[in-house]
Amino acid sequence: MQSQQKAESDLLRVYGRLVSLTLILVILAVIGVNYFSTVPQLAVRNLELEHTRFLNVLAMVRSQWLSLGKPQQMRLNWEVFNEQSTNSEQTFVAMGVQGWPQPSQFDDQGCQALWQQLMGQDLAENTLMGAYFSKDNSCRYRSQNGDSIGYQLNSGRVIFLTSS
Repeated sequence: MQSQQKAESDLLRVYGRLVSLTLILVILAVIGVNYFSTVPQLAVRNLELEHTRFLNVLAMVRSQWLSLGKPQQMRLNWEVFNEQSTNSEQTFVAMGVQGWPQPSQFDDQGCQALWQQLMGQDLAENTLMGAYFSKDNSCRYRSQNGDSIGYQLNSGRVIFLTSS
């Protein structure tokens, strides 16, 4: 009779472990679903921050353009931090008649280079793709989730668009 009780107790112990393991897996599944549902929202938030940063940089560059007497091109001094050392990279950006930064060439690569000049970082780091639209003379920086920042080169207008 004792072997029967021992077998039943072992069976109950295994059953308890299976129930515990099932509960843990259900809890982890709920946490995982909640985490992965917020990842796109984090990407949108990151692009919102880049939008605000882009607006601030444009305002600063235009203000500097006005204070320097409206030159055709301006030198931008951005500090670029790399792994080996800290150095300062100086770049020139062309300025439009109204005082807004212009790409060196009016195509997709020009818009990407303009982002790098103004923001001090490559688009590849942000997973943004720059595109030039000749129809309205603008650059559009689109993220992988479809959200975008549009920059109209004539007026300096910046538009943030979400895909949802």
